[in-house]
Amino acid sequence: MKRLICLLSLLALITGCSLVKIDEQSYEEIIDSILVDGSNLKNVSLEGYSYYLPKGVLLKSSSLYNSTLYYNHRKMYLYVDTVSYYHKIDSHYEVANDRYVSLAIDRNSKKGYLEITQVGSEYFVEFMYHYAKIEAYVLEQDLKETVTTMAYILNHVRYHDAVLNTLIGDNVLDYNEEVFNIFKPKREDGTFLQYEELYQFEENEVDEDVIDLETDTE
Repeated sequence: MKRLICLLSLLALITGCSLVKIDEQSYEEIIDSILVDGSNLKNVSLEGYSYYLPKGVLLKSSSLYNSTLYYNHRKMYLYVDTVSYYHKIDSHYEVANDRYVSLAIDRNSKKGYLEITQVGSEYFVEFMYHYAKIEAYVLEQDLKETVTTMAYILNHVRYHDAVLNTLIGDNVLDYNEEVFNIFKPKREDGTFLQYEELYQFEENEVDEDVIDLETDTE
C-alpha cells in the first residue's frame, strides 16, 4: 500500500493532476517522491549514457555530454559527467544557509544537491544527482514545477559501463575538470549556461519529432 501511494504521488507530480499539489510540498518531499521511482525509461541515447525527457521538455541540441533543453519556454542546461561516474569520484555538498534553497541529497546510494539562488527577479536553479546536473533560470512561481521536472530527468540518467569502458579507456572523451565541476555550486564563478556560450560547444541539432519513447532493457 505504501508503494502504491508513492507511485500515485509520483504520477500526480509528473502529470499535474490534483492528487498531490506540488506547491504544498517542500522541495525535499518533491525530490523524495520522484527519486523513489526505479523505472528504466529512456528516449534520448548518447555515447555511454541515456536519459528520459518527460512530456513538455524539448531537446534542442546535444554534444557528447552536454544537452540544451527547453521547458516552459525556459532554457535548461544538462551536463552528464561520465568520467567522474566511471572513476566513482566521491562528492560532498556544503549546505549554504544564505541560499533560497540549499539541500544535500543522498538517496539510493547516489549523491547530489539542490541549490536555488535569487538573481534579480529570477531564480537560478542548480540540481545535481548521480553525476549529472541541470541548471536553469526560472521565475519564482515556476520553481517547484521546474525542480520536479529536473528530478525526473536526473533520476532517469542511466550509464552504460561497457561503452564507457571503451570510450574512456581509449581516451575518446575530452574532459576538462577546470571548466566542468558539477560537484561545486556556481556561487561565484559563473554558470554552465555562461560556459555554453563562452566555450562554444559543438552541438548537433536534434529534431524533436524523431525522439520516441522506449524502455531501457539493460
